[in-house]
Amino acid sequence: MTAKEILKDLVAINTIADKDNVLIMDYIEKFFAERNFSVKRIKNEETEKEVLIAKYGEEQAIGFLGHTDTVDITEGWVTDPFTLTEKDGNLYGLGACDMKGGIAAFMAAVDNINLDELNKGITVYCTYDEEIMFNGIKDLVAAEKDIPAHVVVAEPTDLIPMIGSKGLLEYIFTFKGVTTHSSTPIDGKSSNKNAVRFLNKMMDFEEELRKTPSPFFGVPYPTMNIGIIDGGTSINKVPDKTTVYLDFRICDSPREYPLIREAVDKALEGLDGEYVIINDIASFRNESPLVHIYEEKTGKKGQPFFGITEASFFEGDRVIVGAGPMTAHEANEHVSAESLEKTAGIYKEMIELLCK
Repeated sequence: MTAKEILKDLVAINTIADKDNVLIMDYIEKFFAERNFSVKRIKNEETEKEVLIAKYGEEQAIGFLGHTDTVDITEGWVTDPFTLTEKDGNLYGLGACDMKGGIAAFMAAVDNINLDELNKGITVYCTYDEEIMFNGIKDLVAAEKDIPAHVVVAEPTDLIPMIGSKGLLEYIFTFKGVTTHSSTPIDGKSSNKNAVRFLNKMMDFEEELRKTPSPFFGVPYPTMNIGIIDGGTSINKVPDKTTVYLDFRICDSPREYPLIREAVDKALEGLDGEYVIINDIASFRNESPLVHIYEEKTGKKGQPFFGITEASFFEGDRVIVGAGPMTAHEANEHVSAESLEKTAGIYKEMIELLCK
């Protein structure tokens, strides 16, 4: 099968927020089982959503990873989002870019290679819930300890090898105070004022972080974002609770993570605040010799990815590379037929390189 033929089948399955998760996993399982892969599916007992692991051969040398869920349909579609439509060399359909196109490409790569000639094995991972909470990849890494040394994450990159990503550290802070009339405040007991004192200290700290740049990244220093500040109910009432959401995008986790943790704890002293960390994802940069092979095959220099992908949830040699153009989450989402086939060809060549 070609990548376009497979993509047509995948797009026809509605996986908005994992709606037909089981159905798409049935399709993928059947495909790989017919090609003598051993297939395992792991169900999350709370959500009943599944991840899939398909393996061929022994001594796994390469893995392919893709998420099966898509975002919702935005306004402006001119074709049926669940019918793959080819027009002017582009393939339109919900998930065609992000990232059923990548899944179709590695499925086609497997289907167009003589598996009997391989001396080493292949592993395929398909996940759910990448678009919202990354629960699928979390289930996967909890269950799968034998991840191949090299993994291709088939996100759409317009065939740019993405070889790194900033880390993410997300906090929710809660500051406490004592509710009184604004004419009779108690010193140090306004949750809003304590939150502001804390944030002033953290903004000063952010400036210090910028003094050690990391040129590899497009924004070459760590950043701090104040996402939500929620406190108070009336202009004439001292608030007793304020919630603050902060996120840090980290260039060098081993160096910057302890600095951030220390700064947060110090800035909180005496301000009647506490926190929980809701995401703690390390930065990474792949400097493997394989990076140069992807650069040669694509004709494009390796770059850092602009956000967080499932590649950030496991260690080792990993490259994020897939078809384009990058139209993820847009109306009339699409990839070019040429880019899709080229992606499948590169995946096939990497299997032959690492497994023969």
